[in-house]
Amino acid sequence: MLAWQKGLMGALALLAFAQGLGSERFGFADDLNRWLTDIHWRWHAAWRPVAFPEDILVVAVDDKTLNRFKRLRYWSRRRYAQLIERLKFAKAVGLDILFLEPDDHDKKGDAALAKAMRAHGRVVIPFHRWKEAHPFSGQTKKQIHALLSRFPRTSLSSFPKESIVYPYNVQPPIPILLHAAKEVGYADANADADGVYRTPKAVMVTNDGTLLPHFSLAMACVAKDVELSDALQNAPYALRLGDRIVPLEDGVLRLQPIARKGGTFEKRLGAPVPTVSFADALTMPPEKFAGKIVLVGETASGTTDIRPNPLDEGLRGVEWNAEILVNLLHLPPVRPLPTGVQWLLIALAIGVPLWLYTAFPPRQANLGALTALLGIGSVMEGAFWIGRFVPLWAPVLIGFTGATLLMGLQRFAQEEAQKRKIRQMFSLYVAPEVVEQIVLDPQIAHQEGARQRVAILFSDVRNFTSYSEQNPPELVVRQMRQYLTEMTEAIQNHHGVLDKFIGDGVMALYGPFLQNNANRGALAVTSALEMLERLERLNNRWAQEGLPTFRIGIGIHIGEAVVGNIGTPRRVQYTALGDTVNLASRLQTMTKELKADLVVSGEVKTEGEQVLWDVVEFVDRGTVTVRGREQPVRVYEVRRKTMTGEVTADVAAQTRTEK
Repeated sequence: MLAWQKGLMGALALLAFAQGLGSERFGFADDLNRWLTDIHWRWHAAWRPVAFPEDILVVAVDDKTLNRFKRLRYWSRRRYAQLIERLKFAKAVGLDILFLEPDDHDKKGDAALAKAMRAHGRVVIPFHRWKEAHPFSGQTKKQIHALLSRFPRTSLSSFPKESIVYPYNVQPPIPILLHAAKEVGYADANADADGVYRTPKAVMVTNDGTLLPHFSLAMACVAKDVELSDALQNAPYALRLGDRIVPLEDGVLRLQPIARKGGTFEKRLGAPVPTVSFADALTMPPEKFAGKIVLVGETASGTTDIRPNPLDEGLRGVEWNAEILVNLLHLPPVRPLPTGVQWLLIALAIGVPLWLYTAFPPRQANLGALTALLGIGSVMEGAFWIGRFVPLWAPVLIGFTGATLLMGLQRFAQEEAQKRKIRQMFSLYVAPEVVEQIVLDPQIAHQEGARQRVAILFSDVRNFTSYSEQNPPELVVRQMRQYLTEMTEAIQNHHGVLDKFIGDGVMALYGPFLQNNANRGALAVTSALEMLERLERLNNRWAQEGLPTFRIGIGIHIGEAVVGNIGTPRRVQYTALGDTVNLASRLQTMTKELKADLVVSGEVKTEGEQVLWDVVEFVDRGTVTVRGREQPVRVYEVRRKTMTGEVTADVAAQTRTEK
């Protein structure tokens, strides 16, 4: 399979994975999206703080109120009537308190409250919705029908299943208050999986098609003098509040969080909700509330109506309803990033790294991937800060990370495979420490072929044909194994590359993996001298065992050759080609005619004698004409002055391997 085909399959797999990340089945992706979105809203609250609108006010049943009037369950509803009379100039009043049972402390309390509500004419009260099946009586059924008859109806086809509710799970306020209210709305709130309130359902529908508005939406309609039927005509996709269009997602409203608890003065994120104590409001002039949208609810210590938003973990229910009102009436709408754009970003986040790491070297791919991530991130950040679009951060980030890790693992596997291949290939030719250098930097091996200056060594066993004919094969194999082992060690001890065995012959290269200033000629000569020394020790041992002994001839030449992996796709050999190789082979053949063990060319003498002058002597054997060359070649016999063990360290000190 080609690399691009693997990349395409990986991209499709990651795209499918990213699609799954966008679904609710993968909670960790939802958690990441929520966390990143909350961080952005906190940054927004820090860098672009929004003041809470002055026309929205909470009248709080706070600790001060309870200290004066005791707990709500002991109140007569006349007290709410007194407050409504004080709020007679308010644009709208929302009693964020459930009135599901008659006043059991004051038989005339409900009537007094209903009278005040009718006199005001702009009061909204909530109803309750049970989340599970709930028993109801015939009387309750009539009250439910009375409640549902107040709302417009629509087709169910445009609503998702989670927004469709059973009508008899609704519990309306007591009839006298229901008929006195200007509007009603459900007070239930839906938190996200982490318990934070971010996306209220502005509208739901019963399974018979009755539209149910949220309490805050009913408040907004009263404040804007908009009929519910007009506001909900485009539900569940949008709300029409006069000349203002508020987009919805299947009836859900995305909020910009701006609120924190009222009455807090320490420097924190968010705007404190404007709050007046219920106890104080009863004595304030009605003019103080002129033109206000007033929400009445409990904020006292110990209340269970806690609805944390991304800015404040202790936000109360009435304050969250005030935040919903701000989003409905004042703030620019918050919308999800369009699906097409979102999928394009996911595709780029996955596809670009796959392409980069397939087509470019790691450093360039890393830089390109980082640039791509910054570009995609800039698009998402621009959409958030400029267009108020909220992207799905998680699929993009996880898709990018997944694609990068996938290609990183693939490249790691390729590099490991390449290292194994290099070790398998070069461990046959060079010393282990040189193999590790090639693994770290494969370029020094010039595996694809390069012209280099190298010294070529050829050695051959004299009269090997007659020896092999006169001795049993087992002996020939055993002696040749011992001989070639010694020769290989002698070559590798001096940074030589064992090119090949040619029957009983050996070919070695000195130059690959060496620095340009390395003395290739000296290394080849000292290696050849060690080969002769090792053969001498081997012959002594064989003679003691009564076995045949060997004599060898060695020829060395230095010059340029093409070095690299040469062969077919099925069989490759790291070797050298060129005239330098041919001449070294001819010099080895001349050792028989010259009756010399080691013969080198004039080029080897010129390069090596400065290092080896006190170790060897170069004996001039004249010039010879080599077939295929126009110029005659001057050749020298090399004779030892001392043992090469004494000069190996000296030669090695003057030659270094590539790092």
